[in-house]
Amino acid sequence: MSRIFVLSLLVLMAMPVSAAKKKNLELEALRIEYENFYQLEKYSDFAKAEKRQAKESIEALYQSSRRKPKEHAVFMARKKLSLAKMTAEKEFLNSEIVKADERLNELDLETLKTEAQVARLQADKAQLLLSLQQEEVARIEAEKQAALAAASEQIEQKQAELDTTKAYAKKQEQVASLAKQEADLAFEEIDALKRQLESLAARETNDGLVMTLGDFVFDSASANIKQGAIENFSKVIEFIDGYPSRNIRIEGHTDASGSEAFNLNLSQKRADAVRLLLINYGVKAERIEAIGMGESLPVADNNTASGKAKNRRVDIIILK
Repeated sequence: MSRIFVLSLLVLMAMPVSAAKKKNLELEALRIEYENFYQLEKYSDFAKAEKRQAKESIEALYQSSRRKPKEHAVFMARKKLSLAKMTAEKEFLNSEIVKADERLNELDLETLKTEAQVARLQADKAQLLLSLQQEEVARIEAEKQAALAAASEQIEQKQAELDTTKAYAKKQEQVASLAKQEADLAFEEIDALKRQLESLAARETNDGLVMTLGDFVFDSASANIKQGAIENFSKVIEFIDGYPSRNIRIEGHTDASGSEAFNLNLSQKRADAVRLLLINYGVKAERIEAIGMGESLPVADNNTASGKAKNRRVDIIILK
């Protein structure tokens, strides 16, 4: 009997503990359910009063958790939480409906605007087609006039090109004629130089035999020997080759025109030019001395043109 009593007592003691534990688990599940609902972003602006009431009910249950919570209090807390959820969902859906209505109104307004734009575009299109037809007529007429003008311009251009070609051909004939005249003059000058060089004669002086080159050998006021003179210098070379053992002095002379310093410099350059030409023809350099005398030894009157021409000379002297 005593063993049966003890077992019965243990069962009776265990029953309240299990019931309390079950109630605590219900409270914790209720709290977690509230927290999950409260943290939902889309419901954050809705059912604020209902949320607060549900929270207060759940907190009140926790305050009385030391005592056995009444089943009615738990039921009411759960009911308030469900009310808060339904209210939040309702307010959320109402806000979405409002947004949809606003968007629909905007779409209706945009549709009206679009229809007005379409009507305006159709009117613009009709006007544009009319303008295009008018422009096409004007374009065809303009192209016709442009073609006529281009044809006329081409005729004028061809005529101008023909006139230019004729003028160019005539000018080329003139250029060819001038070139022929210049060539004839050049040949005549070369022939004259050749005759003058071939007619050169040596004369005996106190210093030795002298051959005089006139200023016809040089370009005017220059020490450059003319190409024709260079090519026909054989008479001078024959004169020098006749005395292979004697030295040579080349004297440059000018007229009295210009300054004395200029004339002295020019006469020296001309003497040097003849010396270099003789060396190029094979005369040994050590045999040749070149001296510029300037205007110091005239052979004729410097007051006349013919006298000045005689004074402009280069003397090649085969020394004794």
